[in-house]
Amino acid sequence: MSQVFNVIDKVIHNIEDLVSGISLAAIVAIAAANTVDRYIFSSGFLWADEVNQALLVAMAMFGSARAVRTGGHIEFTTITNLTKSYAARVAIRSVILALTIGFMLFLFLISLQYASRGTILSTVLKVPRMYYYLSMPIGFGLCLYEYIRTAKAKVTTDPVQEH
Repeated sequence: MSQVFNVIDKVIHNIEDLVSGISLAAIVAIAAANTVDRYIFSSGFLWADEVNQALLVAMAMFGSARAVRTGGHIEFTTITNLTKSYAARVAIRSVILALTIGFMLFLFLISLQYASRGTILSTVLKVPRMYYYLSMPIGFGLCLYEYIRTAKAKVTTDPVQEH
């Protein structure tokens, strides 16, 4: 069972990396091509802004989950480091983690509702907006997964003793 979980975890890790990287590369390429087309050929792509907005949201959401995985999110260690008791620091980190997971769950559910209601067609490409919005619940779901996956380490690792 552990090997299956490791394979699934590796797939999720690769998806986070791929979507974040491809979204960033596509944003840069589309913006550059649109700039060249607009200023040199006095034309421009009508769809460029619309696609870049969707890609920016996707990059942010998948990149956010990636940041949780790699420890790139900031933590409020000032509060947890106030006490000298290791048990109190673990308790405070546990409460903060529970609040974070609860907030991520709330955002996941709200963004899922928001995406499911996105039946209006996009301005230029005439694509239902729900497809643009789907990266939000997926991103929050991945963040939830990453926080739960690393919960034990986030609570028991003591930055006070590491310094």
